[in-house]
This record gives sequence, C-alpha cells and structure tokens, in this order.
Amino acid sequence: MAIEQTNGQLARTLFVSLLALIIFASNLQAQASDWKTVQNLPSGARIIVKAQHKYSCELQGTTDDELLCAVQKRRSFGTIVVRIPRAEVREVRTLPNQGRSAAIGAGLGATAGAAIGATNRTAPGANAFFGAVGGAGFGALVGAIVSVVQLAIHHGKVIYKR
Repeated sequence: MAIEQTNGQLARTLFVSLLALIIFASNLQAQASDWKTVQNLPSGARIIVKAQHKYSCELQGTTDDELLCAVQKRRSFGTIVVRIPRAEVREVRTLPNQGRSAAIGAGLGATAGAAIGATNRTAPGANAFFGAVGGAGFGALVGAIVSVVQLAIHHGKVIYKR
C-alpha cells in the first residue's frame, strides 16, 4: 500500500515536471527584434506576418528589403507567393512546432514511465518497458496539447517587431 502511494506521488511529480519541461523547451528560442532573426528562419517555417494585412503563411525566403511568404488561397488547395516589403512589416511571429513538442514529450514521458515501472518489485523489467511505452504515448499527447495551448494563448512567438 505504501509503495502504491509512493508510485502515485512519483507519477504526479514526474507528470508536472514533464509538463514544465515541455513548456520550457518550447520557449527556448531567442527573442530578438532584429531583421536578421527573420532572415535566419529556415525556408518553410510557419509564421504570422503583420503588415497592411495579416498573413499566416509559410516562409519562402527573405532579403534585406522584403519577405516572401506562401499563403493558402481561400477555398482552394493552392498557394500564392506574397512579397511583403520590409518597410511594411510591423511584426513577425513564429508558430510552435507541434512535432518537436510531441517528440520532447514522448522522450520525457518514456523516461518517466520507465522510472515509475522500474520501482515495481514484482516485475521491474516488464513494468519498466510497458511504463516507457505508455509514458511515451502519454508524453507525446501532452507535448502536442501544450503546443496547441501555446498557439491559442500566445498566437506564436514574436521574433521581429518594428
């Protein structure tokens, strides 16, 4: 009975730690209000650009004078490339990477599940394995949910503001 309470407390502690680490890891990007930060983004990055209009798009490239962005056409599967002059860009935000958050969560969840499963005295090997598998799935789910919540609350991370 005392072991089950300890495992339950350990599980809660590991869950809270997992959640905190996922949030912390997803916010590690450096904040800067420099155009070079926008130019250093990889092609294909999902961003939100505020200029005369607000664009949610996929970055195609940048120069010293403009930003190229692929925007989804309304009611279509096609995209168009929009050229936005740097002088008109008021703000650029990056959108969270759900895949990265899910992968971090899966790794942390697998570690937590294996640690909790290994504390079982009757079959520590099997419980550690199944705990790792279950923890990985649960951690991936939590990681994906965290990035969706971040998007809903923060609307992306500001990397450039004029």
